[in-house]
This record gives sequence, C-alpha cells and structure tokens, in this order.
Amino acid sequence: MRLSRKAAGFIAAAAMFTVVAPATAAVASPRSTCYGGRVCLYAGFDYNRGQADHWRDFVQDDSDLTDNNWLNWDFSNSWHSMNNETSSVRNRVGCSATLWQHAGYTGAHSTFTHNSNDGFLSNNAIGNNRTSAIDIWCR
Repeated sequence: MRLSRKAAGFIAAAAMFTVVAPATAAVASPRSTCYGGRVCLYAGFDYNRGQADHWRDFVQDDSDLTDNNWLNWDFSNSWHSMNNETSSVRNRVGCSATLWQHAGYTGAHSTFTHNSNDGFLSNNAIGNNRTSAIDIWCR
C-alpha cells in the first residue's frame, strides 16, 4: 500500500508533534510547591504561574543574593541573577524569614512567619524586585 506525499507528510507531522508535546508540558509546569524546611523565592508573581519558572529555595541565611542564580523548573541553573528579582515567597522553614532590600540585611524589609505565602510582594515593605538578602530566624 502506497501513501500519497500529502498523507506521508501528515503522518510525519503527527509523529513529530507527539514527541514534542511532553517536553512542552513539562516546561509549563511551575515549581510552585515549596517543601517543608525551606523558604522558596520566585521570580514571578503568584509563584511563577504563567511566567518563566525561575525559583530558589533556602534553608539558611544569605546576606547577599548577587552571587545566586535562579533555578529553572528542572533544577538547572538559569544563569540569571536573583538580586532584586523576587516577586513572591513561600515560607515552610518552621520559623520566620525576613527579606531585605539591601545586601547585609539593611533597608526596607518584610518578615514572613512559618507557613505564610505571598504571591504579590508589591503589597509589602520589601516590594517587588527589591530583595537582596534573606534572614531566616531559626536560632
């Protein structure tokens, strides 16, 4: 049985779509879950829903985020600096965590208690895209 050129092209295109579709679905899945014992920061509002999925989790203080890069959805390095790029936060560390405007824990700041979430940092003192340090208060 011979296929016409048009039918063969359609079958090839359908096979190619089948291979590409799962990879596309994986990229669209945000890393919005924040596991216990961590404070998770997100580059986008609402924990990156509908945006580039850049995130990072912390278990201890970091006085200067300029040397940290966001992680991609697949845990790979995005090579994009976190400094002044945080738009949402989830706190699952078991104690309070404070986001600071400037490195060295200075400037405007907002504190988030255990199990608190904020998908829109613009409504806090720290504001959107102004975080340069994180202080975790488990002492």
